[in-house]
Amino acid sequence: MRAVIVASGPSARGFSPPDDVTVIAVNGTVAWLPRLDYWFSLDASESNQKWLQDAIQRGASCHVAGPRWRLCRAARLATHWKRVEAPPMDAATMGMLYPAPEWWLGRLQGVLGICKTPGAIHTGNSAWGALGLAWHLGFRDVALIGVDASQEPRLEGGIPGNLSHLPLLFASALPDMRVVSCGALDSIPQLSFKEWYENR
Repeated sequence: MRAVIVASGPSARGFSPPDDVTVIAVNGTVAWLPRLDYWFSLDASESNQKWLQDAIQRGASCHVAGPRWRLCRAARLATHWKRVEAPPMDAATMGMLYPAPEWWLGRLQGVLGICKTPGAIHTGNSAWGALGLAWHLGFRDVALIGVDASQEPRLEGGIPGNLSHLPLLFASALPDMRVVSCGALDSIPQLSFKEWYENR
């Protein structure tokens, strides 16, 4: 089974998914994505709570992970997943890693590899969580659009936090599934969306 995960990086500009591909939208992509089947977020920020409401209104199957989502009224209509976090790093280790991608991975308590525990998803970034959702839904061939690990503004507006740890996260999924970047993430195989879509 194949799916495309769409995040808000610059490589998603103008993307319009074909009707026969399952689309997993991340956070604010619901503001501009022409079509979505699923919506996912690890981050219960005020803006993402609004995007969740929009995704529900558009008829997407909505999924969230993390305890803070339980405080959001709209999230009662979403499927809840347990967010699995790594233990906090000790200060000495964090100091040795700063400002490397591993430092950001540790600061966000991100967990490498696909979480295969039923009902649970590894944390680290909402696009990364969406890949965990894809695995649980049975998708083993996934293209990433707009997952660029860049600091450029999101397509729906706003500036992302540091995303330098994303290459580590997504590369760690390769033993369990085929994941390709149709954008700027260089730690996994890169293809144009057309190449991925036609290679069936």
